[in-house]
Amino acid sequence: MKSSLKIGFALATSTVLLASCSRAGDRAPNPEPQRSNPGDNLEQPVDTFMSPNVQFEVTADAGTCPATVSLWEFGLGFEGGADHTVVADFAPIATGSPEITSSEERRVVYAAPLTADFADCPGTATSEYLSMYRYRFDSGNVYFELDLVGDDGFRKIRYADISANRPYVHWRATE
Repeated sequence: MKSSLKIGFALATSTVLLASCSRAGDRAPNPEPQRSNPGDNLEQPVDTFMSPNVQFEVTADAGTCPATVSLWEFGLGFEGGADHTVVADFAPIATGSPEITSSEERRVVYAAPLTADFADCPGTATSEYLSMYRYRFDSGNVYFELDLVGDDGFRKIRYADISANRPYVHWRATE
């Protein structure tokens, strides 16, 4: 008899909770979602461009160097790790197409010729917090490096390539 009371109480409680969560009066009205199909009447076009979300200061003792360099860094966490995608922003500082100059399981290096404004720049740009990413300026070229070799735990480059003249790397970190 006690178990039937417990089951009855659990059913009554769950019914009340479900009913309270599903009443229209308890919810704020949702704004109408933007339509992205051709021919839809949009008041404003949908902006899909994002500025780089990470910036590094350039350190140099000589020459003319950019003050900062940028990249996009996205992380998608999961239980026990995260996938990371990083895209180096070469457009403001480089001419021509970047290329992969070195590629290993846990390290990749890209290079591109610097613009005339920065061709004499001997410098570096990195961060203590994001130490796996590094820009280097040398001999008229800019180099972007992702180096996971010294990190603890499992780190592996899953994909590295170039898209729209931008170097990008997709890598995974797990426990």
